[in-house]
Amino acid sequence: MIVLFSLYFFFNIEDFKPLLHINPIFLLLLVGVNLAVSVTNGLFLKSILSLFHKMITIHEGVRISLISSAGNFFAPAGSGLGFRAVYLKKRHSLAYGDYVSIVFCNYVLVFVLNAALGLVALYALHAQNSPGSKLLLSVFLGLFLVSFAMLFIRVKKDRTNRYKNKFIRKSYAVLLQVTKGWHLILSNKRVTVYLFVLTIINTSLMIADTYFIMRAINVTLSIEGLILFSVLGSLSVFINITPGNLGIKEAVYIAFSSIIGLTTAQILSAALVDRAVLFFVLFFLWVVYGKSFYRQLNINRTTNNKRVFP
Repeated sequence: MIVLFSLYFFFNIEDFKPLLHINPIFLLLLVGVNLAVSVTNGLFLKSILSLFHKMITIHEGVRISLISSAGNFFAPAGSGLGFRAVYLKKRHSLAYGDYVSIVFCNYVLVFVLNAALGLVALYALHAQNSPGSKLLLSVFLGLFLVSFAMLFIRVKKDRTNRYKNKFIRKSYAVLLQVTKGWHLILSNKRVTVYLFVLTIINTSLMIADTYFIMRAINVTLSIEGLILFSVLGSLSVFINITPGNLGIKEAVYIAFSSIIGLTTAQILSAALVDRAVLFFVLFFLWVVYGKSFYRQLNINRTTNNKRVFP
């Protein structure tokens, strides 16, 4: 992906001249937005873990969010989710089934909100006859209906033994284990509303992030275009195949560039700015929290040694 981008950059260098005149104020604003996203992710995790009687501080919530973000940025196939699952299992004894419930809750809320915003943006852009608009419309509508239905689905416990097929019975038992946490989340209306509010704040921050990126490269987009660009970026993260979703995110943007109203060069310039700022923020947070990670590791080692060698 980097080689292909370098070749494109070399043969179209005139289109990337706006990168030489980036206003540093917008870069600072982007750093602030990315830091705010890490905090909201930490608050989301802190609140949802409290339902499972796992108490963490906001600082630890940000650290866990950093583990996930760094894993997704530097490793492929959604490794950040795995790193976070192992951390919560080892540090707080959170069952993997409960962790999947937390991820499931996060996905459902993100899908509901982003799909709804995507539908609104498509309607506002009058893009019904644009290439790819029918595909986007189908994807957003399908995501919204399925994720919205998930808010009301309940899996009954007494049906596990009704299935004679061993594979179906075991699959249903796994589904029951995963949805147990989901039911716990939905049963607490106050926490559910709070999580949805945090999801709205996070989505608003991502739209602001898109706005500052476009301003940094001197590109003007309508509010509908900003929303659609942000929604596509948020949803493409779930197709996490390459480290940092490199190439996948840009391919999604380019595929629907005519609807958004951007050229390929503008999309790649925005990607450069976005990834550079995100790398800086992750590096900065890792330096800030690295000492606490190291201290915690030493504490765990000392504790284990005392148990083995009294």
